Amino acid sequence: MNESTANPAAGLPRDAVRLVDIINLSSSAETLLKNRVRSMRALGIDNRIICMDGPYVGPLRESGVPVETASMPRGLNPLRMLLSTFEMAAYMRRERIDLVHTHCSMPGILGRVAAKLAGVPVIVHTVHGYHVHDRWNPVMRNIYTLAEKFCGRFTDMMLTQNRTDFEFVRRQRIVPADRLRLIGNGIDLGRFRPAARVPSSAPLTLMCTARLEPVKNHGQLLEAVKLLKDRGVDVRVWLIGDGDLRLEYERQCAALGIEDRVLFLGYRDDIPALLLRADVAVLTSVKEGIPRALLEGMAMGLPAIGTRVVGTDETVRDGETGYLVELGDSRGLADRIAELAADPELRARLGAQGRRLVESEFDEHSIVESLAAVYRQLLRTKGIAARAAMPQPVKS
Repeated sequence: MNESTANPAAGLPRDAVRLVDIINLSSSAETLLKNRVRSMRALGIDNRIICMDGPYVGPLRESGVPVETASMPRGLNPLRMLLSTFEMAAYMRRERIDLVHTHCSMPGILGRVAAKLAGVPVIVHTVHGYHVHDRWNPVMRNIYTLAEKFCGRFTDMMLTQNRTDFEFVRRQRIVPADRLRLIGNGIDLGRFRPAARVPSSAPLTLMCTARLEPVKNHGQLLEAVKLLKDRGVDVRVWLIGDGDLRLEYERQCAALGIEDRVLFLGYRDDIPALLLRADVAVLTSVKEGIPRALLEGMAMGLPAIGTRVVGTDETVRDGETGYLVELGDSRGLADRIAELAADPELRARLGAQGRRLVESEFDEHSIVESLAAVYRQLLRTKGIAARAAMPQPVKS
């Protein structure tokens, strides 16, 4: 592992609970964990992150979040999987980690096995959208489910973000019912605040924040843009994020004749400012946990369009805060975009309702409170009662 030279316990009590979150990409650590880790550290918890090396490791460290990098593989590479597991276990043992919280598929398997090998007292896993519901082939689905059941034997608490994943874990008995909770997801409402929008004659701007990878299914959006061009509907698309498929999508834009309508902006740290200039938040993923990209857009007062898939279907209220379209239905997506392009009042109404929904159901502060309560309970159960006496989160 490539460890930071900074002292992760600086400024914290000597007996602070030592918590490590394990996730794959540095971009995911930035998006999903940065605010949460900073909140936990404000409570006196020595919270750190282990992830793959990437463009966000430096900025995370500069923001005060301790990050260690590990050589976790993205695919099924047995040798790298073993090496990554043992290096993480050695780190946990050396640092006397009290609690490991893993996220996503591969980090969830490797991180929990490493924690078990290292003798970490408390192991928590969050499901960020299972791959296994209906789109994997049966062999891979069974292998993954067996791996989850194996890890479930030593997982003290499994958390899900949506009801579909919760019910899948319950039906498959991956963990006993008393070790399963639906905790949801949330965003920092103070960072994402709507502002008055000045009517403009500029083309409708769609903003899609997602890694350029197969699971995010950008091809459906690009096909819809081509259909809109053929109908004479002028739109612009901002693709925020990067990934292995960038070159392929750039070629697809050229082949469709829409390269002048699609802008590849890469990774950005000014998402709220970009959303202020956008008109619609869109996401065409194959699956999600609870999609933060759409929550952020809704929090900024934008209507949201997403595919009717696990996670997204619990985020977007069809016809109330935006629209759900069928996965693969580029024509249906184009139809909904055209409706919003033609009706600014509709956009404003859906966006306002979306903001209210996020305020009532997806406030990150509430998620941090729930998570801190889970940590306290589990640490006390394992006999770490004195060090688990964390203060309650204080809303800023």
